[in-house]
Amino acid sequence: MSHVSLAIRGLPDEQLSMRQGGLYWVSVDRSRDLETLALQGLMALPEQHRASLIWSGLYPEQLMGSLQERSDCAQWRLFEVPEGVIRLALQSLPGELKRARTAPGSLLLLMLPASSWQTFDAERLQHWCSAMRRWLGERRCTLLVLCHGQAPQLHAELIRLNEHLSGLAQLYRRDGGIHYQSHFWRNDLGVCGAQLYELDLLASGFGLTRDEQARPTPTRTDDQRVYLAQRSVLESTSALSRQWKVFERRIDLLQQASQARAASVLVAVESDQQVEVLARDLYALRERCGSALKIIVREMEPCLRYRDERLLMSCGANIIVPFGIPLSRFFSLVDSVQGQVWNRRRSGADLEALLKRLRAPTMRGLLSPREFLSALDQIYGGASGEIEHQLLRLQPPPSLTIEQCLYQVSLRRFGDIATVVEGVFYVFLFACRSDGLESALGNICRLPWRSLFSDCRPLVELAELPRAAFLEATHLPSEFHLAPERAEATTRARTDLNAYTPRRTSLAITDYCE
Repeated sequence: MSHVSLAIRGLPDEQLSMRQGGLYWVSVDRSRDLETLALQGLMALPEQHRASLIWSGLYPEQLMGSLQERSDCAQWRLFEVPEGVIRLALQSLPGELKRARTAPGSLLLLMLPASSWQTFDAERLQHWCSAMRRWLGERRCTLLVLCHGQAPQLHAELIRLNEHLSGLAQLYRRDGGIHYQSHFWRNDLGVCGAQLYELDLLASGFGLTRDEQARPTPTRTDDQRVYLAQRSVLESTSALSRQWKVFERRIDLLQQASQARAASVLVAVESDQQVEVLARDLYALRERCGSALKIIVREMEPCLRYRDERLLMSCGANIIVPFGIPLSRFFSLVDSVQGQVWNRRRSGADLEALLKRLRAPTMRGLLSPREFLSALDQIYGGASGEIEHQLLRLQPPPSLTIEQCLYQVSLRRFGDIATVVEGVFYVFLFACRSDGLESALGNICRLPWRSLFSDCRPLVELAELPRAAFLEATHLPSEFHLAPERAEATTRARTDLNAYTPRRTSLAITDYCE
């Protein structure tokens, strides 16, 4: 077995070890973190193990200084590639390594900025990886590519090359933490799917945080490569291996899945009417089988809203595959959750409360300030972060009255409510993501919303509302009305706001926050 490893303290060998003939790729956002990771791997090599270090774009000063202190590093070969010839050097790398008489079994460490790969399109990148894999296999060498700098397009292409890469991972910093995302990793110990780890940076290098070390490791079971699928999920596919068991009815699938522990369970959803029943089934499955089971829900018709997705994820799904994803891509997503552990487990007493939190209130439209505040107290009082809502403070411009603005607003979804306090329009949109806010405002306003309101400020919490003013205003003036339905509203809009040109909107869209 190969002794080449990333050597991140606390990670299992299945996610670290690299086999001979393998091509591994780790993207690192910061160049200093890249040096630290490279040094960890090199210092963990057995004595007398041969290695070649190739870099360009940034001299690894920290790395070189540390290597000079190691007694056996004299046999390590160091190459610096001028920035102007990186592309040429990459294309001719197998030949250059052959001419350099690279010893069989060596570790090759290639450290380059992400910009070095900008000229490689998908086809050229695949060709390069394929050529390197052939050379590595012939020489029984291991290549670790450490790429620093953000390059989302490059990484998207690499994920598709899982047949040419032995491993793909990312090391990045976000929200004050260090994250190591392993997308897939193959070595002599087996194959690992997607897994996310939280790391600390110590004097000795990267290692798992204490919380990560305390997390129980899932027990390997005999069914971890078994696939239990509902027939409709697979469309017309028939050429499946013996690892696959296909069921016509969901009830039969779930009955078989209840005996599994780490298998992949592929379930179809075709209507929003099925969501709550399916959520209960998934919840029961998790309670019985544990966190190692992989549950994949595939949307067969465009029926899932944002809150539906969050409900299914909270009740047990590892991943929701949206409608329209090709079958080949669907199978890739199924592979991506292999080895994943579901970590949202809840106690049985919480299920009904969860369903209630994610179910839209049976109210909509314009309310009195006191009713509006009372409704928000109920919604936010029971919230646990499964879904995101939007609470907005909208200020009309001096040229328009609040009555004119209200008459151009239509709230059609249950849970979407509004009120007026001291000449300011307050709107609450239930189960609406922040990245969908622009679209939501465009759908609830019959005219361009920026023409109706001079200022739009999202409120993060209820404490930002003027509570005293809300409690004092028990009623709204009788002239305050939201837009009536369809044709009547269009006629009135032209009369009240003839300075503006109405735009066409699709009133059939009722779930505008999705």
